[in-house]
Amino acid sequence: MPAALRSIWENRPLRNLAVLAAATLVAVIAATIAVVTDRSSVEASFTPHPLFEGLDTQLDQVDRIVYTASQGMRGEVRIAMSRGPDGVWGAEVRGGYPVNAELVKKTLLGIGELEAYEPRTSSPDWHRNLGLLAPEDIGSAVRIELFRGNERMAGLLAGKVPERAVDVRGEGLIYVRRDGEDQSWLARGRLPLHKTVAEWLDPVFVDIPREELARVTLWGGTDNPVIIERASKEESDFAIVNMPAGRATRGAPVVNGVATALAGKSFDDVAPADTLDLPENTPTVFFDTFDGVRLTMSMGGQGGALWAKFSAEVDPALAADGADSEAAQARADALNARLGAWVYKLPQDVGGQFTQTMDLLTREAGPADL
Repeated sequence: MPAALRSIWENRPLRNLAVLAAATLVAVIAATIAVVTDRSSVEASFTPHPLFEGLDTQLDQVDRIVYTASQGMRGEVRIAMSRGPDGVWGAEVRGGYPVNAELVKKTLLGIGELEAYEPRTSSPDWHRNLGLLAPEDIGSAVRIELFRGNERMAGLLAGKVPERAVDVRGEGLIYVRRDGEDQSWLARGRLPLHKTVAEWLDPVFVDIPREELARVTLWGGTDNPVIIERASKEESDFAIVNMPAGRATRGAPVVNGVATALAGKSFDDVAPADTLDLPENTPTVFFDTFDGVRLTMSMGGQGGALWAKFSAEVDPALAADGADSEAAQARADALNARLGAWVYKLPQDVGGQFTQTMDLLTREAGPADL
C-alpha cells in the first residue's frame, strides 16, 4: 500500500471521512442513473397526442358551442352559441345576437388542436387542485361542448393555467380532462374561457368615424335641445351653436367629449328591440354626418340602466356640398341592418354624457367671455 494511503488508513478520522465521501459518491451516481432511467421510461411510455383524435377534420360540422361555468351557490351559467343558416354565430340567450367570430374560431381550433402533453392525476380527489372540479359541483372548471345537431362531438373540462404557462416551444399550457373521464392532462394549446355572455358578443357598435361626424343634438325634438356641431371636417373642435345669451361654454374638451362619446365605445349588454318600450318623451340624440345620414338614438331606463334604440335615415338637407348620396344610403342601410333589431345597454359614462342639459354644459358668462 502506498505510504500516502497507509497514512490515511491508519488515521481513523481521515479514514472515516474517506469512506463517507466514497459512499456519498456512489449514492449520487445511483440517484443520477435512477432519474435518467425513470425519465427515459416516462418518455418512452408516453407520446403527446390530440385530446380528441380526428376532431380537427370535422370542425366545419360544428353548429353549436356550449360553455358552462359555476356561479357558486347561484348555480351555473350556460352560454350557448349557434351557427345560423347564414353562417353567423349568435348567442341563444340574447335572441341570436352575433357573437365575436374570432372567439368562436379560437374555440373551435383550440379544442380541435388541443394536445395531451403530459398525464396528470386520475383521482377525483385531486381534481379541485387543478381547477378541474365540474361546474355542477361548484367547481372552477369551465365545461366546453361542441355539437353537430343533437350529437355531442366533444366535451372538455378546462381548469387552471399552470405557473409554467407555456412549453419549450412557446405554446400555451392548461390542465384539462375529457368530460366524463377522471384522467387529467397537462395539455398544450389555448382556449377562450370567458364566463359571461357579454364577453362573447360581437363588440362592433356605432362605427361612425369622428371625421365624418358633423353634428350631435341632445334632447332632440324638444324645446330645449343642445346642438353641438362643426362647420367642416377641417375643424377639430365641436361647438355649441345655440348657446343662450349670458352663457358660456365649459370648454372645448367638455363639448368634444359629448360629441364623440360613442367613438370607439362598445356596449354593456344587448336584447331584442321588442323587449323595451320607450315613452314618448324619452331622451333622444341625433347624430348627423357630413354626407347626410341621421342616426337617431332613443334612450330609456330598465333595471336601473340606460338602454338605447337606434334608427338611421338619409336627409339630403343635412348633407354637405358634393356629398355622395349613394354612399350615405349604404351607410344608413348598414347601420339599420346591424342595430335596428336590438336595444343596447349603454356604458354608464356614455349615458351620462348624452343626458346632459344646456345648464350642465354651459356656465354663466363672465367678463373674460365678452
